[in-house]
Amino acid sequence: MKPLAQQSLYEILEVAPDSSVGEIEAAYARARETYAPGSIVTYTLMSPEDAELLAARLDEARTTLLDPAARAAYDSRLGSQEEPAPSPWPPAFPPVIPALVLAPSSPDDEDDEDDAPAGDAVGRDGPAPAEAPPVARPEPMARPTPLPIRLEREIPAPARTPPPVRAPIPLHTPVPVASPPVAREAAVPDGTAWTGEVLRQLREARGISIQQISERTKVTRHHIENIEADRYGHLPAPVYLRGILLGIARELRLDGQKVARSYLERMAAAAGNAPGARR
Repeated sequence: MKPLAQQSLYEILEVAPDSSVGEIEAAYARARETYAPGSIVTYTLMSPEDAELLAARLDEARTTLLDPAARAAYDSRLGSQEEPAPSPWPPAFPPVIPALVLAPSSPDDEDDEDDAPAGDAVGRDGPAPAEAPPVARPEPMARPTPLPIRLEREIPAPARTPPPVRAPIPLHTPVPVASPPVAREAAVPDGTAWTGEVLRQLREARGISIQQISERTKVTRHHIENIEADRYGHLPAPVYLRGILLGIARELRLDGQKVARSYLERMAAAAGNAPGARR
C-alpha cells in the first residue's frame, strides 16, 4: 500500500484516470463528507497530521483535475513517470546463429586449376607429392541362398486361448451416486452492515480462501484475519485500511465504496464507545 503522499490524485479520489468531470466532483464530495474536519472517522481514528495532509491532497486533486489544461499537464507528467515493467519470462528459445557454410567449388574452377602451369603449382604449393598406386577394390560376394530347415518331428499347433469369462449380470440396478451440490453465491441485500463476519461469510460462500485473497491483493493474512474478526485495535490507520478494504471488496465482487465506508464508520463508533476514547 503506497503512503498517502505518494498516491496519485486519481488514487486519492478513488477514480479512474479517464473519469469525467461529474465523476470527479462526486468523488470529491464523497471524500469530503467522509473525512470532513470533526467527522467521527477523522476525530477518532486519524491523527491531526494525517487529516491535514488528506484534506490538502483532496483540494489539490479537485483543483487540478477539474481544470482541463492542468489535468492534461498532470496526466503527461504522470505518464512519463511510469516505467514499463520488465518481462518476467526469458525468451523461449536462444538466438539462432547461422553457421558459416563454404560454397563448393564449381567445375570451371577445377578446370582452371588443371590448366595452370606446373611451375606455378610447384611455386605455390611446394613440391608435388608422389602419386599413390591405385588400390584394387574387392569384388562383391554374392549372398548364398538360404536352405530350408528340416525338422525331425512335427511341431504341434499352439493351444487355443479360452474365451474370457464374463462377469455375472447383477440382479439389481446400482443406484447412481449424486454429485455434491455446487455452492451458490450468497445474495447481498441492500443496506447490509459490512462487518468482518459478513465479509468472512461472503468469502467462504464464493469459495475463496484467505491465502488467495492475500496473494491477489498483496495484503498479509494477519490484516485479513483481523478485519474478519473485527479486531479494530490491531488494524492499520484508516488511510491505509480503506485501501485494504477496497482490495478485498474487489476480489469479492462487492461495491468497494460501500464496504469501506460502512466498515470505517462501525470501527469509528466502536472506538468512540471504548474506554479511554477521546472526547
